[in-house]
Amino acid sequence: MAVFTAVTLDELTQWIEQFPLGQPVALKGIASGIENSNFFLTTERGEFVLTVFENLDFDQLPFYLQLMRHLAERGIPVPAPVGNRAGELVVPLHGKPAAIVSKLDGSSQMDPQPVHCAEVGAMLARMHLAARDFPMQQPNLRGLAWWQDTMPQVLPHLAPENAQLLQSEVAFQADFAAGPTYA
Repeated sequence: MAVFTAVTLDELTQWIEQFPLGQPVALKGIASGIENSNFFLTTERGEFVLTVFENLDFDQLPFYLQLMRHLAERGIPVPAPVGNRAGELVVPLHGKPAAIVSKLDGSSQMDPQPVHCAEVGAMLARMHLAARDFPMQQPNLRGLAWWQDTMPQVLPHLAPENAQLLQSEVAFQADFAAGPTYA
């Protein structure tokens, strides 16, 4: 299970009072995921997802949650963050940043076909158009520097040809980011 920070229903009872969601009724860890602790949360007012962020910090998260809110307000089917009574989208839980978002209907498509890829492309286009007037900016936390830092951790798990491909691509991206060189 991809729950790194355990949270119990009893622990949520007092914490959730800061949100306009009523009392928690059920809490279930979500098995999938690789980086955060996620839970399906049922309250007196509906179904939500609680995330305890394991890597991003309190300063990095407002950008992502405000972007989610911005997209949701423009009709993009993304989870909508729920602010607490003070309007905060990120609040501490067990000393880590946590957020509650709406729970979307649907399921994962584990065998995508061309029609699914076309739908993803169309949705990405809608998202980009809806985000044009989003006022916040933040550096890409998963850009070139992250690739270079993470690659040594990944390489031992790859077949030699895939390791070479990854190293070649990251080198290409580094050269591209450096810009043109003139002799």
